[in-house]
Amino acid sequence: MKTLFTFLAIAAFYLSVQAQSEITTVNYLKIDRQAVANEIPFSEKTIMKAIDNKMQQMGYKGKDTKGFTVYKAVRLPELGSANYDLYFIAERKSRRNKENSTVTLMISKGEENFATAKDDAALIDNAKKYLENILPMITAYDLEQQIIEQQDAVNNADKKYNNLIDEGQSLEKKRKNIEKDIEDNKKNQENQAIEIEKQKQKLETLKASRKQQ
Repeated sequence: MKTLFTFLAIAAFYLSVQAQSEITTVNYLKIDRQAVANEIPFSEKTIMKAIDNKMQQMGYKGKDTKGFTVYKAVRLPELGSANYDLYFIAERKSRRNKENSTVTLMISKGEENFATAKDDAALIDNAKKYLENILPMITAYDLEQQIIEQQDAVNNADKKYNNLIDEGQSLEKKRKNIEKDIEDNKKNQENQAIEIEKQKQKLETLKASRKQQ
């Protein structure tokens, strides 16, 4: 629980200091393309999974293309009323800083007709705002994944506990059977001791009869 509160506190902090998106340049198919980028306080893997999860919920399936995940003909109100091809990529900020990544978005109006600030100022401005507001979605996705993983941990712990109960019951049954076997063995020992004395007496009787002949 303490870990969850710490996570939420950190998330709230990052929400309050969300970095501003900026225009950047990306080399795609050997051509420099204009894109927008923003720093997100999550690993690149989490970011891309969160984006893909959101896109799938909207009915769009991504395709890996030259390092980017591309979603074709996406209608996203945050960007505008038209359909756009969205090119996403997330990269770790540095080797040491594994929990901060830069997410980059290129927008194509179709046939690799990529948007630029010069020709599509409103669209690029909307794209910058979109990346600036994407953190809550990623945070919610990450929290949901933690809940799923923790539920799995609880389920596994429950399963192990139930297995231990079953094993304990089995051992208890074996213990009772062993105790019964021990008691039966003691009785058999006593009976066998009596039998030995009986056979010894017969032997002595036979020996005595031999002396009388």
